[in-house]
Amino acid sequence: MPTTVHLPPELIRRIDERARGRGVSRNQYIRKALETMVADDTTWSTDFLKALDDAGRDKGTRLAVAEMRRAIARRPRKGSPKP
Repeated sequence: MPTTVHLPPELIRRIDERARGRGVSRNQYIRKALETMVADDTTWSTDFLKALDDAGRDKGTRLAVAEMRRAIARRPRKGSPKP
């Protein structure tokens, strides 16, 4: 389905450079970027993630929270359950 998105000229210039460097069209580059973003998007709320960031009042807690976030980011994605 065709969709129109308005992008600033400087962003288009950077997209075109990256696309050329990869030997793909602007459309292919943007589509792949969006597919990656949607696949990597988390279902964790921004409030929850902010609370995690704010939770560490000492270095040990901050390191533990960072380690937990990395583990969550690496976990395999599961599809919708089959009925």
